[in-house]
Amino acid sequence: MQGSPYHSLYANGVSMKFLLPIIFLFLSGCSNLTFNSNADIYIENKIRKSVVKKYTNYEVWELGASQVGYVETNYCQIDYRDYIPTKKALISELEVKTQKLGGNALVFDSCLVSRNTGSCYSEIKCKGMAYLVTY
Repeated sequence: MQGSPYHSLYANGVSMKFLLPIIFLFLSGCSNLTFNSNADIYIENKIRKSVVKKYTNYEVWELGASQVGYVETNYCQIDYRDYIPTKKALISELEVKTQKLGGNALVFDSCLVSRNTGSCYSEIKCKGMAYLVTY
């Protein structure tokens, strides 16, 4: 059998007639498999914030930008052991909200931290103003 063309049909003495059904069952079992991810939201937000630039009040005034609206983001830390987002991450959320309002410029105002507010151990509120700068 070693020199015959049928030698390649055997894998360690196991015939391909046994392997083919196993491979078919394995592949058909994966056909209903779904993959859920938040990658599409992450990528969308990454694109949205990439078109928004941060300015000062003076810069948007110099550029003659039009005010689009007020943007705000909140984070509630329920337990003192919970993760606290960075200021940069919160400003990124403001940039995404700016773009969703139709703006391309953000004037960041502030982030305020309050302790023991209602159901939050710590609450962070960041705010800014969204603008549209036409070039």
